[in-house]
Parts: sequence; structure tokens; C-alpha cells
Amino acid sequence: MTLNELMIRHNFITKVLLRDGDKELSKDLKVKLMGMRIELGKHRKQLDEDLQEAVKELTPEGYKEVASKTEKTEDEKAQVHAWNKLINEEYNAYIEKRGKEEVKVDTSLSEDEFAQIIEVNAGNDVEINGNKLNAADFLEVLYSLFVA
Repeated sequence: MTLNELMIRHNFITKVLLRDGDKELSKDLKVKLMGMRIELGKHRKQLDEDLQEAVKELTPEGYKEVASKTEKTEDEKAQVHAWNKLINEEYNAYIEKRGKEEVKVDTSLSEDEFAQIIEVNAGNDVEINGNKLNAADFLEVLYSLFVA
């Protein structure tokens, strides 16, 4: 899977309830899901750190000083605008390239494991990246992402 796909899977797997009231997943499935969350989270954290480093490296010398001025000349405003455009273009190119990188993480679930997830998450409405999904839609996407 690519890093972009990994990010999507991480967003969804972290919303799966391991327990809801008196219903809960089996011990083995909880362990498997937690392992997936941790492994996907490690890759995500590394990417976040790399992106922060990229911004630092892409930021021209003197940018912070000029950008933080409250009173800028027209030349300074134009310079900051040009720098922002350049930083954004290079940053977006870096994100696009990194997002296509392949990573190996086993995120497959069996039909039986998914059936357990349905039992516990049947009423689990979620919000992912600001988008609200009802439980049925959430489970449908989860199936398409994780069931082998």
C-alpha cells in the first residue's frame, strides 16, 4: 500500500470501537487491531516528522524575520508572497512524492473478524477528517479497506 492509503486506513482503524457497553471484540481481535493501529501510527508519525523537517529545510533564510514583521514594505510583502508560493509548491511536490511510496503493513481482516467488528460497531457513527459517517457507511468503507 502507499503512504496515502496508509493514512486513510489509519483514520478508519482508529475509529473502530473495541468495546461498546456489554459487547466487545475477542481478545485476539483486540490485540490484532491494536497492533495495526500502532504500526500504522508509527508510519504516520514518521511522515509527520518528515513533513515538519521538509518545511524547515524549504523555508528560505530570512523568511521568519520578514514574515513576522507587522509593518511590511511593498517589496517585503511581495517577497513573502513569492517565498510562500515557492515553499507551497515544493512542499506539495514532496507530499505527492512521499504519498506514493510503498509501505508494507498487514491490515487484512477476515470475514469472521469483520463480523465481530459489526456487532460492536453497529451504532458507531464517526467523524473522519471533518466528515460525519453513519455507522453503516463507516462499516462499508471499513470493509472495503480491510477485508481480504
